[in-house]
Amino acid sequence: MRCHAIALVSLLLSLSGHALAQNTTSSNDDALAAGAESPELAALRTAESEIFRAGRPLVEIGAQLPAVVAEMGDAEQEEHEDVAWTEGLALPDLPVRWDHRVVTFVEFFRDDARGRSIMSSWLRREPRYAALVQSELRAAELPLDLLYVAMIESGFDPRARSSASAVGMWQFVGGTGDEYGLRRDHWMDQRMSPEASTRAAAHYLRDLYQRFGSWELALAAYNMGYNALLRSIRKYNTNDFWVLSRLEDALPFETTVYVAKIMACAIIAKNPARFGFGDVTRDAPLTTVNVEVPGGTATEAVARAVGISVADFSALNPEFLRSHTSPGDTRSVVRIPAASASVFERAWARSENRRTPHRAYAVRFGETLSDIADAFATNVTTLRRLNELEERETIGAGFSMLVPNVERTRVASATPPIATVPATRFEHPGRTRVFYRVIEGDSSRAIGRFFGVTMDELRRWNGIDPSASLQRGMILQLFIANAFDMSRAALLTENQVRLLVVGSAEFYEHHESQRGRVRSRYRVRDGETVASIARRFELSAASLARINRFSERTALETGREITVYAPRGVDVNASPRSATAAAAPANDNSAAPAPVLGAPEAASDAAPSPADAPASAPESESASAPGLQPAPGPSTGSAPPASTGEATPAGAATRSSASPVSAHTLPAAPAPAPSRRRARRAN
Repeated sequence: MRCHAIALVSLLLSLSGHALAQNTTSSNDDALAAGAESPELAALRTAESEIFRAGRPLVEIGAQLPAVVAEMGDAEQEEHEDVAWTEGLALPDLPVRWDHRVVTFVEFFRDDARGRSIMSSWLRREPRYAALVQSELRAAELPLDLLYVAMIESGFDPRARSSASAVGMWQFVGGTGDEYGLRRDHWMDQRMSPEASTRAAAHYLRDLYQRFGSWELALAAYNMGYNALLRSIRKYNTNDFWVLSRLEDALPFETTVYVAKIMACAIIAKNPARFGFGDVTRDAPLTTVNVEVPGGTATEAVARAVGISVADFSALNPEFLRSHTSPGDTRSVVRIPAASASVFERAWARSENRRTPHRAYAVRFGETLSDIADAFATNVTTLRRLNELEERETIGAGFSMLVPNVERTRVASATPPIATVPATRFEHPGRTRVFYRVIEGDSSRAIGRFFGVTMDELRRWNGIDPSASLQRGMILQLFIANAFDMSRAALLTENQVRLLVVGSAEFYEHHESQRGRVRSRYRVRDGETVASIARRFELSAASLARINRFSERTALETGREITVYAPRGVDVNASPRSATAAAAPANDNSAAPAPVLGAPEAASDAAPSPADAPASAPESESASAPGLQPAPGPSTGSAPPASTGEATPAGAATRSSASPVSAHTLPAAPAPAPSRRRARRAN
């Protein structure tokens, strides 16, 4: 079996040997930056699958559990013909069990071409970080040969990434890294910091050992997760890793070989000459010193002061993800070559007092890139480029970013924004009334959580449905605690908005005045329809129906009061006959009417339905019918007789004893066909 596996991996080696010969600080970096696994780790995973998955079944159904002994069984000894090399080895300070998987890994690294290439690469890089790692392990009072966990996790590459989104020399996933204090944001990922990640790994391994009391189990939990291993221990009622590793469904395949792989690597690394690696050229240890620079400093500026390339600076500081250190930090700690410390100090002293072109800015809750660009006299494209933000990448409250180093300007609107609120008045002692403008992506839950208010309070204060989506541009009324730091959010005070109570006269007056209209009450005359009244006041039938919350086909009773939005300057009480005389030239019923002063140019609120389209003439054509052109006239005083055709006060009789003059009794002049442009105009 082993010979067959060696032949297979040797064939794979011939296909990818060139990649393995590359130094990970050069070609591998491009692959890792894209989230790819290193060639060595990918090759080893392939070899593991070939070597171990073709082996014996772990447990036969119906058979008793196999006895597990400290040394290899007879069958395993037959597979490994000569194990005399195990005598006289320098052993690591981790417990070593000569399980057949440990022996198989040692022989793979010693005898197989691919295994030798992998181990040579790892041993070459080991001295770069060995002193740093063992210093942290010593401080945590842990076995120093846990160093080789980093060897098989990443090959001592701080930028290594896995397909499971594990990152760094110790391959932390995001959640575990967060739990152990590794910072992860737009500017920095400390999982790639050799010092920070090693310190976190030492604490994590110590916690696992304290929980399980066995290094084999601690290492297995490091690979598969604490809870998953605990479930297996309870299920099979054994706390022996080697027993669990032979049982069906007890451990993932990768975990069954993980512990053996660490032991094999530690054995070879402690005895390189015995296994043919004595002549491997080793990298020099990285000797660096930590220096502080202001947050938001360009990494290119630091590299220039040190006298190294930006690529070399990035290799020493792989945790920095962007071309600047984090703007949110008052001071950023960076590593530079120890030999260049004095050079840096002199160069940095000369440049430190120079005015920098950019400065840090903390995004407030409710701010957009457009808001920030306006405040700092720049544009969104420049901000995205400066902060290395992708086109669809968004920012949130507290995000630290770089902005031009200019005085912030307050962009004041010519008129204050309108805050529409319910009629209910609220009193909340100890709270301040403020207003928040909704931006793209906001939710009621996120707003409530940030400002410390409940969903029910948001509902009552604003008349909204918290479960429905908020729309950009809505302005919410909030009552926040007096102790809340208002500088953390883009808020408006009562003095910065114009308050309108929804549905009030002032509310309608404001909104209709924006369109050159006046909201009025109108009493229906004999024979008038929804369509004819809509034409008279330059509305669509659909708009008039919506204003009054009835159907376009509703039959209107004479004397009924309805609401109309009339063009400014039009007297809704004017007689249709007098309006015709004032508006239409003699003997020219087909002439286009003069536009009403203040008539809106905006699109209609709602297009008329197909059924009513013939009756709902466009606003610019509505005055062509006699008796429908409004004319100046008094809007107050006693109600005129019904025969005059003027409006009737609310509560008066709906019909006079005299024969009224109504729209359908007037001679109707044919309305000219509306132009396509005019047909689109409405209220």
